Amino acid sequence: MALLPDDFETVSNNELRRIWGEFRDPDVRRLILEVHRARLVMSDAHADALNVMYALWDKKDDEALKTLKSQIERLQWEKDRLGARGGLILSSIRWREPPSLSDGRNGDE
Repeated sequence: MALLPDDFETVSNNELRRIWGEFRDPDVRRLILEVHRARLVMSDAHADALNVMYALWDKKDDEALKTLKSQIERLQWEKDRLGARGGLILSSIRWREPPSLSDGRNGDE
C-alpha cells in the first residue's frame, strides 16, 4: 500500500524525539528538523491569521495589513529556502486599501 500525503498516521513530537535519539544518520536528523521547522512556521502563520482577524474585528485595518504583509514575506522566504519559485515580491506591489464594508460593497463584485 502506497502512502499518500493525506493518508498516514501523524508523527507526534514525542515520536520525533524518540527517532532523533534512535537514529544518528544526518539525513534522518535533517528530516526531523524540517518537520519541526514546518510545524513552527505553521504555528506562526496561524497566530498571524488570528491577529489579522482580531484586528479586522476591531477595525484596525492598518494593523491587519501590516501583519499580512509580514506573514506573506516570511512565507515567501520559506518557499525560497525550500527551492520553490513563484509568488509576488512584496516590494514591487502597489498596495491599495481594501474596500470598506461600510461603503456598500461586499467584495463579491
